[in-house]
Amino acid sequence: MINAGDGGHLHPTQTLTDLLTIKELKSSFSNLTFGFCGDLKQGRTVHSLVKMLLRYKNNKFIFISTDQLQIPDYIKKIIIESKNQFEESCSLENSIDKLDILYMTRIQKERFKFEKTAFSAQKSFFKLKKSTLKKAKSDMLVLHPLPRVDEIDFEVDSDPRATYFRQAANGVFARMALITHVLSAPKVENFPSVTINKCCCNDRCVTNFEKYLPKRFIKNKESYFCEYCSQKLNI
Repeated sequence: MINAGDGGHLHPTQTLTDLLTIKELKSSFSNLTFGFCGDLKQGRTVHSLVKMLLRYKNNKFIFISTDQLQIPDYIKKIIIESKNQFEESCSLENSIDKLDILYMTRIQKERFKFEKTAFSAQKSFFKLKKSTLKKAKSDMLVLHPLPRVDEIDFEVDSDPRATYFRQAANGVFARMALITHVLSAPKVENFPSVTINKCCCNDRCVTNFEKYLPKRFIKNKESYFCEYCSQKLNI
């Protein structure tokens, strides 16, 4: 089974694409300052990439968003527990000069299904323009999982730091490699899956949004883990 994105929780195949692009252009996943800008509350690509980057040394994170779209507390907790540094900002212009990589995201209209007024208030708050890039490092990368709406001006496309189209092309290769790996992988020990009448403890788990999904958990020894997000069940 390949998780190609589950609601506003995680998006691991996009993270493989992001890592491939960073490896090609920065040659390392360590000692970098990452800026994440936009809908960080519901941005599944951001959540996955941050969790993966915590596996590497000396990375710093700057989360740029409005108060309403801040990175979830559970991501902050993971960063703190891993003893990495992060800061929060409401200004792209005041933060961009510190960054090695800027990861832009769109404000996701589909996440505001019943809050149209709230979406209208958020959608144009951050926009990357060529004038803003003048403050950035000459070798900073601009990434975006695409599609974009209006958060990156079209004039930025010609800047050599704009690497989101290369990132999109890398998505083909990353997913081809993943599919090849899955199809050729040796058999591994399977732990039993059971249905329990309890909700997942992760408030961002897809099961807490898509109520029709069965509450299934993997039993490993004496513990149970959510079949969808791997969160340990508190029982």
